[in-house]
Amino acid sequence: MRLLGRYQGRNGAIEIVECSADGTRIYFEEGIRQSQATPDGESVFSYVKLMDELLHRATNILVLGCGGGNLATRLARLGKKLTIVDNNPISFVIAQRYFGLPDGLPLIVSDFRKFILDDDLLYDGIAIDVGGPDFRFDDEFDVATCDAIRARLMPGGRIVMNVLVANDIDPIPDRIAARLAGDRLGTWIIDEQGVQDRNAIIACVPEKQLNARPALAEVMQNSLERWSIRRGRLRDRGLGAMYSSTDR
Repeated sequence: MRLLGRYQGRNGAIEIVECSADGTRIYFEEGIRQSQATPDGESVFSYVKLMDELLHRATNILVLGCGGGNLATRLARLGKKLTIVDNNPISFVIAQRYFGLPDGLPLIVSDFRKFILDDDLLYDGIAIDVGGPDFRFDDEFDVATCDAIRARLMPGGRIVMNVLVANDIDPIPDRIAARLAGDRLGTWIIDEQGVQDRNAIIACVPEKQLNARPALAEVMQNSLERWSIRRGRLRDRGLGAMYSSTDR
């Protein structure tokens, strides 16, 4: 590996390295791999491609979280109108310098919770990919925060979120899905059963079926990973609101 850059971000030390084997670049934050992509921003992570497909009907998308900017880069090249929010300004510099994030996009430095409370614009898609060292999803996405996120949706809009899952019985994705969906949206989880400390995708969408689009199935099938789709286990929003991370 070749070190391309070292930075100090708000959440800790960031290193950008290039893999000699395939030329992909990795965004490490406090030693944790946050992004890996080609120099033009094509992510090696299947979950990024899944999020892209789940947002295919959206045209005006709020992206909460930048990191290497791989999802935003992909969406921008598809002609989507984007607003990108991250509390770490150096992430925008890194995404443009090393991962091909296009110039001219609205880049807003803010905590995502503060932004959604202050913002009064509506979007037909909201993509959430936030995190970092010691990030606690269950605490950060409490009921009030999820209500505020959903309030930024146009009628017929959708929310797609990347979340870290510890194991097969981890309740966090279902709790957050129920909170985000409220009474308006259906909840789905795209996941890899049997994998420890994995990415899973929460989809809160208005349509009754999620797997009707062939391109979504193609991404799942062409990956070496074993992705599957299931409905959220908590149908009642109240159940998602009742529990906190201290209940586990």
